[in-house]
Amino acid sequence: MSTTERHNLPSGAWVQFRDPMTLRRGDKKRAMASVSGDVDKPLAMAYEMTDGILQVLIIDWSYDLPLPSASPDSLDLLPLADDQKLMELTEPVRKLLWPEESAKDAKDEASPTEPSAA
Repeated sequence: MSTTERHNLPSGAWVQFRDPMTLRRGDKKRAMASVSGDVDKPLAMAYEMTDGILQVLIIDWSYDLPLPSASPDSLDLLPLADDQKLMELTEPVRKLLWPEESAKDAKDEASPTEPSAA
C-alpha cells in the first residue's frame, strides 16, 4: 500500500507528495527532461533537478496555483521562504532517482583529498 506525505512549509503553506517508492522510470525521465545539463552552472542544475522532481512528486498543495505537473512555471511563483525546505525535502528522492550521483558525491576514504565542490 502506498502512502502520501504532507509537508508544512515555512510560509504556512503545505505540499503533499506521492510516495517516492511509487515512482517509475517514466517519472525519472520526466524529471530529467527539465535539466539542461549545463555543468558550468551547478546551482542552476540543482534547481532544475529539484523542479523536475517536484513536478512528478507533488500531488496536491495549498497554493492558489496550478500543480507543477500541469504548469511547471508555478514553481517559480512560490514564496522564497519555502525554497530551502523544498530543496531539503527533495534530496532523498534525488538520491533514489540518481543513486550513482549520490555515490559519486561520497567521500572516498582511500583518497588523500576531499571531494570537489562541483
